[in-house]
Amino acid sequence: MDRISKKKSCYIVRHEISTDKVSPPCLPVCEAPVLIDTAVVYTDSAIAKQAETLAFQLKLPLVQPGESHELLLRCTPEGLELLKPDDPHLSGPVRVDFTAGAAAFRRKQQGKELLLRAVGCKIGRPLAVIDATGGLGRDSFLLAASGCTVQLFERQPILAALLADGLERARQCRETGQIAERIQLIVGDAVSALREMEDRGQHAAVIYLDPMFPERRKSALVKKEAQMLQLLASAEATDEAQLLAAALAVGKRVVVKRPVKATCIAGPAPSHAVIGKTVRFDVYLHMTGSLKKANAE
Repeated sequence: MDRISKKKSCYIVRHEISTDKVSPPCLPVCEAPVLIDTAVVYTDSAIAKQAETLAFQLKLPLVQPGESHELLLRCTPEGLELLKPDDPHLSGPVRVDFTAGAAAFRRKQQGKELLLRAVGCKIGRPLAVIDATGGLGRDSFLLAASGCTVQLFERQPILAALLADGLERARQCRETGQIAERIQLIVGDAVSALREMEDRGQHAAVIYLDPMFPERRKSALVKKEAQMLQLLASAEATDEAQLLAAALAVGKRVVVKRPVKATCIAGPAPSHAVIGKTVRFDVYLHMTGSLKKANAE
């Protein structure tokens, strides 16, 4: 796969690993505005400087605990977390943690993961994957755990900060360090980057898309995270048909995650689907040539 170069609209996030405490997310000065009332807060005076740096990077106010804002991005000694303090249905923080919980379980149960089958992962044949819809990064981490190298795009600044923090902590964990090193987080718009690849005549082996849609399970934890993601994404959502078209123009294999009963995204029909109980993966194979022919006609 041709590596996506660092452009003005896309920034590669780099990390410096500390042997003591987790360093703050290393993000570029953010050009994309945060379109929802959000502030940065910290819980320990020892990390006040880190919180100040993060607030500057994201162009958000740094406030004292108890001040009223729709969302709070909270710096703690254990990592970065996002809260919606005024909503009792979204109580508790959302954070990115690849070292425990669901991410750890999926990492150890790879044989049962339909995503890996849809992407075409095989033992001893690692793939290069572009994840164009980063979110909380769990699918990207599963792909990296299977041996893939992943370019993970996230244009929403707050989600990018959470991802950077989660990847940094994963790099410092013995069980997940090598996996996290296979993930490159890029803060920017994937559609623009894919169109730049098309203009340069480049192609990608695999592109993975997980457009935003309502929660798939009834778990309170998943519901809380899904609602928080929808809240962040609603103001700047990408048209899913445009996203698919940009991916098909350069992807040799494009995989789209959908609710099992949902219609396909508008555009060419998928080559096949890998279907589970609650989700399915629509797989598009070698569509670039047919798309160019259709556009020419």
